[in-house]
Amino acid sequence: MSFDWKEYVEVAEKLAKEENEGYLRSAISRAYYGVFCISRNKKNLKDYKEADVHWKVINIYKNSPKSRDKLVGKFLNDLRRCRNGADYDEDKEIDKGEAERAIHRAKEILKMLEEK
Repeated sequence: MSFDWKEYVEVAEKLAKEENEGYLRSAISRAYYGVFCISRNKKNLKDYKEADVHWKVINIYKNSPKSRDKLVGKFLNDLRRCRNGADYDEDKEIDKGEAERAIHRAKEILKMLEEK
């Protein structure tokens, strides 16, 4: 039985209820990774382990002829940038609103991926 990556989005929602910045940063990270892994698997890249996997998955979606895929790619890239800030930029202040926006974006991506 394999892990259901949607659980990361659920974890993100629980983390975002806290006021602590560490929780909010973690919420953004989990929201991104949940939808990233689902997106990756839908393009049959589960076993692709190269360092450029995030870029590769995002570009596959962005360069698709399907408008929905293009939007998934754009939203995934936006969420990745947000996650990078949360994971790597200690000088950036992360607030509850940013975490909530990241979770909302993740849910939009999930909805688009499920509509296929």
